[in-house]
Amino acid sequence: MGNLFAKHKVPRRAITDTDKAVLQLKTQRRQLTAQKTRVEGLIAREIAVAKELIVAKKHERALLALRKKRLREGQLELIDAYLLNVEQVLANIEAAQRQNRLYDALKQGTVALQALQKEVSLEDVEALREDTAAAGEAERHVRELLAESLSAEDDAAALQELAALEDAEEAAEAARLPAVPARPTAAATQEEAAPAAHALEREAIAELAEPAQKREAAIAPAKPPTQRAAKRGRALAVEEPLAA
Repeated sequence: MGNLFAKHKVPRRAITDTDKAVLQLKTQRRQLTAQKTRVEGLIAREIAVAKELIVAKKHERALLALRKKRLREGQLELIDAYLLNVEQVLANIEAAQRQNRLYDALKQGTVALQALQKEVSLEDVEALREDTAAAGEAERHVRELLAESLSAEDDAAALQELAALEDAEEAAEAARLPAVPARPTAAATQEEAAPAAHALEREAIAELAEPAQKREAAIAPAKPPTQRAAKRGRALAVEEPLAA
């Protein structure tokens, strides 16, 4: 149980001379930076003192303060030069470390590639190619033998059997599909609609003809009476006065 919850210690990397040199350079950089800050403070103090002395009309002491300021400025320039050299060396070391890491990675990659190449030799690849070619040749030979052993009748029978199987598969697939209602054709629709159209046409002609006959009867002049009707009318006209 103790081993399960125990923390695995990460192996520490050995400290090299390069690591020690980098540590020393960073320590020097930190010290130079602190010294630069102190010198800048002294320069600012000398300037302030010189201004006070000038106000107090103490020109000689003010000149001395300015000379100290110039001395401090020289020290500051020297510190800046040291800092620049330290930064340059640190940058070169970091670049060299990056190059070394890249070289190690490339080296490990090359070793891994060589190990993989050793697992599969050129002879093995050639043998595999030959085996593949031999297997293909054997397959082709088998197909040729099968083609020679079958006659034309066998070939035709096989084709018929293939067509029958395809038809059976299509019929089974059609049976599995839902039935689709048949849409009436244009000819059937026209035949069904023809009697109704003729009946409507006859009704419309009859409706149009009936008012026309009535109008003709109203407009037509009365026919002249026949001779027999005229004689009978004259006789009735003569008899009416005699009766009176």
